[in-house]
Amino acid sequence: MARKHVIKQTASPMRFLIKLIQILLYIPIQILFIPFAILGFILASYKEMRRSKSLGASFSAIQTLQYRWIMHYFETRPDPISVAFIKKFPCESHFGLWATFGALIISQRVFGLKTRFAKVGEPGEETFVSAVGRRVLLFDEIMKRHVDEVDQIVLPGVGFDLMALQLTKGKDIRVFELDQTNTINVKVETLKRAEINHDWITYIPVDYENESWSDKLLAAGFDKTKKTLFIWESVSLFLDEETVKDSLRKMAEICESECIIAQDFYTRSFVTGEYSKTVKRSSSLIARMGEPWKFGIDLSKDQKLVVEAFLNECGLKTNTYTAFSEKLDIEPFYCIVEAEKQ
Repeated sequence: MARKHVIKQTASPMRFLIKLIQILLYIPIQILFIPFAILGFILASYKEMRRSKSLGASFSAIQTLQYRWIMHYFETRPDPISVAFIKKFPCESHFGLWATFGALIISQRVFGLKTRFAKVGEPGEETFVSAVGRRVLLFDEIMKRHVDEVDQIVLPGVGFDLMALQLTKGKDIRVFELDQTNTINVKVETLKRAEINHDWITYIPVDYENESWSDKLLAAGFDKTKKTLFIWESVSLFLDEETVKDSLRKMAEICESECIIAQDFYTRSFVTGEYSKTVKRSSSLIARMGEPWKFGIDLSKDQKLVVEAFLNECGLKTNTYTAFSEKLDIEPFYCIVEAEKQ
């Protein structure tokens, strides 16, 4: 035991020294990147906020795609398709992202410098930032687990996420993606410009105010009798409670055979901005871009039972429940649930 204690004592100063050297090597690279970073930030911000607005594309969907790019370059999730997509995407700047994050990416790959961008939240100890990466990986796992046992996959409100392109290529399966008309049109046009094959996916633009997404799904060839997986990721946050319930009920009712619904929920305190100042700033930015957060579930106590009761109202039975929290003993701010038709 004494020997182990000595090793631990000596290892800590060594780790500190290595980290210090990495930071010292990173600083001059970042200094060189400063003019590019300023230019890149201006260009990326213009495309994300101004160009997207003129095209009617979802700002929150752009932020989700941006994080796929970050995960690829910080080596937490390979995603060459999203990188190729962004290079031709009118609402984001590949140069701008590289100019902003380039010094950190180079320092990680050459000197081994690790930053928060290279970390995925540990179960039960996720922060607002690190939870994003873990969320992406968990939804990947869900699709991988079910892709060979279902006949159809439906992604309502999918935005610019290219998960289905990555994980269903070469599979004998029907895939349907739905979102607002402008968002889907920009996505399909960008896929064509980037020469990314997407022949096996049916893209369905929906005017949610005047059209029924379920009717449009049926008209596009959805088969009620086939076993189906719904991936509904980070959409309920932007809807009111009754719309969330109605959408979940429709997912269950539209399937005459088995269906699995992978869904996520944020806590009410997260949606109102009470959870933390970081969350409140993000909420304000999203609201200014015309996509305010609206719906959250009270997860302050008996969180799993509360979520199960909510899903029961929608005709669903909970199979798995995964909570995200900055500490294991406090209220989670987010959860991912797999449910099936009752």
